[in-house]
Amino acid sequence: MRKRIISYTLLSLSILLSIYYFRTDIAAIPKKVELMVGLAAIASGISGILMSISASKVANFEAIREYFQQGDTPEMTATRQKIYEAERTGEPVDPKAAAEVCSFFHFWGMMVKKKYLPLWIFKSASGPTVVRLYYLVLPYIEERRSTNNPHYGEGFMYLVKRIEREYGYRYVPVVWGEEEEEEKKKDPLKKVVNLE
Repeated sequence: MRKRIISYTLLSLSILLSIYYFRTDIAAIPKKVELMVGLAAIASGISGILMSISASKVANFEAIREYFQQGDTPEMTATRQKIYEAERTGEPVDPKAAAEVCSFFHFWGMMVKKKYLPLWIFKSASGPTVVRLYYLVLPYIEERRSTNNPHYGEGFMYLVKRIEREYGYRYVPVVWGEEEEEEKKKDPLKKVVNLE
């Protein structure tokens, strides 16, 4: 027991002597620690910013992928074809098809407005299609707004106005005559959107 007390005393004395001898160096330690903490905080902030940018790009990619996957489903393709057929025949648009298209593009318009979906994806073939569909279902939208929902399809309208403003796409109604009908049967992919 005595040896233990002596060893503790010597250890304590050596610690006190080393603190006294290195007191100037020990006084500088808090400043060095503050500097290291500051550098660590800056590095942490920068890495946080980089991580949020990376997460934003991943989220944008996921939104783009989701837009194209949902837009190319057989159901959505058939719905668009019903609306194009109504344009070709001059008949009123099927209300169910119009509602589906309005709902679909209203959602994606809101995603663009809130910056979850970049507008540049509508610079390609998707942009003229959206503009064309909007003007084809516009009578349905106006009817819904006048009867029960004055804000119906606002996201869709926002999306179309942004596409028109940014990329200059315009819808020009097509009047189908007999010659155009024959040509359309030969070339079903004939452009009907004016891309001035």
